[in-house]
Amino acid sequence: MSLAKLAFPAGILYRGSSVVRLPSLAMELRCPDCNSADLKKVSLAYQENVHHVDTRTRLRALLFGSDGPNLVVGGAATQGVHWTQLSKLLSPPMKWSYVRLIVGSLVVTLAALFAYVVFVASSPPPVSTLPLKMYVFLAPVIFLVLVFVFWRHNHLRFPQESARWNRSFICQRCGAVSLHDVSLSSPARPQTT
Repeated sequence: MSLAKLAFPAGILYRGSSVVRLPSLAMELRCPDCNSADLKKVSLAYQENVHHVDTRTRLRALLFGSDGPNLVVGGAATQGVHWTQLSKLLSPPMKWSYVRLIVGSLVVTLAALFAYVVFVASSPPPVSTLPLKMYVFLAPVIFLVLVFVFWRHNHLRFPQESARWNRSFICQRCGAVSLHDVSLSSPARPQTT
């Protein structure tokens, strides 16, 4: 008798064995809408519907012209990601980028400075410095408020959304997304979304 067959009661599968359900971990997840047991984890369905594309192409040609024959050789490489509608719908929550915040604030600052120079500073005297003073006072305040909002999202809301996404299942029959509390010590409990 093989060693793998002896380990079967412990939950180890060997080739040709059917699905094993341990009595202590037996749980059956059901769709709350259609009562189907055909559920798939949202993260798995997302990964199945995102396709990474990596293509290469080559060009070889012989040209005849007034200067005589020429050989043309070229190549290109293309990389990308193909998203299906389902993968867009089931995409995981994302952290907000601080780099985007900084770059966006720099763009707004440069645009405001350009607008001040074009519309206010180039006008005939007397030139008002009130818009510049308001911007110098309000821009850092708004920037700090946005930094706090980004920090709050990334440290408080993102972990909750990520945990919710990790507990989500999609029904293969009706397409409903539902939350299930799946832990190793307790049976599954469906939750409403």
